[in-house]
Amino acid sequence: MLIQRSVHISANGPFGPGRGPFFGRTFNGGPDWGLGIARLIIMFLFLLFIGAIAYFVIRHFDHAQSHHHAHVTTGVSSSNADSAAADTLKMRFAKGEIDEDEFTRRMSILKDHQSVS
Repeated sequence: MLIQRSVHISANGPFGPGRGPFFGRTFNGGPDWGLGIARLIIMFLFLLFIGAIAYFVIRHFDHAQSHHHAHVTTGVSSSNADSAAADTLKMRFAKGEIDEDEFTRRMSILKDHQSVS
């Protein structure tokens, strides 16, 4: 009694005859729709599209924020600006950056500016 063994060598491979996972067959063994390299190109273009959308959304919000910031800073009234200048002058005097004579001279200039406005 001779036992014959049949050795079946397949040249097809797991994805069919000479095909990889991206060239001609879907992963579930479905039909060949001819979307091999085209599938990769479409995926690349889709990622570029998503990146472009993200870029323009971020750019829009950044521009809107800087535009809003410009309106807020230019919309400051002169009395608020004078008050902020006086506060800055007081802080510099408190830190010792300017002496008392410089402080009084600059405060008098600010008060003169407020009376003119």
